Amino acid sequence: MLLGTGNKFQFAGRANVWQDSALSSAVPLISRRSIDEIRSRADIVAFIGDYTGLRRSGSKWKGLSPFANENTPSFFVDPEKGFYYCFSTGQGGDIFKFLMVRENLTFAESVERVAKRFGITVEYEKGASGGNGERSMRGELFDIHEFAAGYFSECFRRENEIGAKVREYWTRERGFDAETARVFRIGFLPKNGTRAFVEALKRKGFSVRAMAASGMFVGMERAPRTPESWLCRFEARLMIPISDIQGRVIAFTARKIPEITPDDGRGMNVAKYINSPETECFHKGSTLFNIDKAKDVFVNRRKGIEPADEFFSAPFVLVEGQLDAVRCWTCGLRTAVAGQGTGITEEQLLLLRRYSDRLDCLLDADAAGQKAALRLAPLAFKVGLDLHFLSIPGGKDPDEFLMKNGAGGVPVILKSAVPAMHFIAKKFFPEREKLSPAQTQSALEEIYEIIASATSEVFRSDCLITLARIAGLERLAVERDFSRFSANKAAEERARAGTASVRVLERAKPTSGGNSPLTTAEEDILILALNHDDITPLLAHTIPPSWIDSNTCAGRLLNRIFAEISEGEWRGTAFIHDLLETDEERDFVARIGNGFDRDAAEDAERIANECLARLCSKSCERERRELDRRMESLPEGSSELLALQKRRIELRRILKNPPRIHLNQSL
Repeated sequence: MLLGTGNKFQFAGRANVWQDSALSSAVPLISRRSIDEIRSRADIVAFIGDYTGLRRSGSKWKGLSPFANENTPSFFVDPEKGFYYCFSTGQGGDIFKFLMVRENLTFAESVERVAKRFGITVEYEKGASGGNGERSMRGELFDIHEFAAGYFSECFRRENEIGAKVREYWTRERGFDAETARVFRIGFLPKNGTRAFVEALKRKGFSVRAMAASGMFVGMERAPRTPESWLCRFEARLMIPISDIQGRVIAFTARKIPEITPDDGRGMNVAKYINSPETECFHKGSTLFNIDKAKDVFVNRRKGIEPADEFFSAPFVLVEGQLDAVRCWTCGLRTAVAGQGTGITEEQLLLLRRYSDRLDCLLDADAAGQKAALRLAPLAFKVGLDLHFLSIPGGKDPDEFLMKNGAGGVPVILKSAVPAMHFIAKKFFPEREKLSPAQTQSALEEIYEIIASATSEVFRSDCLITLARIAGLERLAVERDFSRFSANKAAEERARAGTASVRVLERAKPTSGGNSPLTTAEEDILILALNHDDITPLLAHTIPPSWIDSNTCAGRLLNRIFAEISEGEWRGTAFIHDLLETDEERDFVARIGNGFDRDAAEDAERIANECLARLCSKSCERERRELDRRMESLPEGSSELLALQKRRIELRRILKNPPRIHLNQSL
């Protein structure tokens, strides 16, 4: 962080930079003493550990970024100072800032959420209430779903005729017990029960706007301001709450109950399952059912807490449906998770990768399950997961098999695990079936496409060895064939990418100054960093990571280098290849390293300072636009508006005096 005093700047130190004082001062309702107490008492490692797996690294904790897709951990938590820092995205701060960025909450909501997590009472300024008057839509949606889960659960437990029928379906037809219903907060809303539910929501003070945005109702277009006339889309169905990684209810899935769910004549109740639509707090592609409970197993393992004897020690197990995951839970397999009725996404796999590098997949044995497995493999390889596939004896449905065999069936399933590459090769090259040359080539190209998704060269090599063995082909021939496939694929991708690589080649010698339009400032700085070992630490200590565009190859590499320098692990540009993770990065570094003129330190210093000015200008302009956007909706004279205006003035001052480096300055 650069602190300006006239024309002089100094590096303030990353750990203390990110305390958002402007936002803190914009929260008059919570007392300053209470904010300080909550910050000091909250365990930032335990809190952030709910979002990403952390391992001790000296006096700090290190893990994969919860904000970015990465294979190399670049996220640090310092429990002594109470701060985190993410080198991948250039974000950092205290526990409140983490929650604001990760969950898009206001400062006040973040303070209250942290306090609730650790059982700390929030104290407000004299005369102020608990902050309900200014709940954000996102915050209200969390509250409304939590209330709804309790309401539906109470309906499920009611001692009346319809309640008894629903519970009978749960126990006799589905084979679950009352304790499982309690743990997973199974619910029900009777037919024609919407009006009573809406009245209960209104009594709790929920706004009509939040009810409409919750995704729980249909028919709103006819009477947008009269929720009593709406219909809850889950009426007369068994309801299963879906929680996020923090255990907060964010959506529901509802199963049709035979002889209870009526045919409404409009086709709404034909589907076996009905799910919540996406809302501000629920995104199907980033949520996994039961992740809130399953990840605790891995968190406890890192703490040295082993599962009880009646539970099975297993990696994450991906199953097809929510009730499959519930069934696994009842049988002692507590690490089962499920998607949301759509294809598994890279974001969901990254969520698992933060806690474990192993994933076992238990999908149905039908054609749809086989296709899902092939779609899953390249995504798992890309994020660095060690993927295995499980099978059920006789090709049965997992729920059916475990319902019949109980906990005794779990070891049978877990022992069936085969590595993903073995599974894939067997599918394309089954035993005792001879393929024609054309069929062989077609199968190989499909498999090559999957293998190419992996970022690890060692893993790719292992996959090719397995493929050659199972397909009955010569290993060296398969490896050469894959090399040609990869070269053709890389050429096609470069052609689609346009002139990006050509631009770097044309700019390999940055002697024309930092204002050249042929490259970005990040690319010029990376060229300097890789060719001037004496300038790299100066750049690392001068450039705030938030200034770097981490969406570019050059930006990602700079963040990685600066992280190494910050942690005292940087060994110089001679070891840059240890940090390269993809073919794109290796190609990029090879290109920009050729033909650079290392003479004239003064020229390198001038170019570096021109690049710093460009980065500074770009960052300040980006922040200014964001400030303007936020200021538009704030009332005149509010404390938050004044803080943002003050920051805007500070940006102008920084722009007039951008940071500079001198090659003879000491660190």
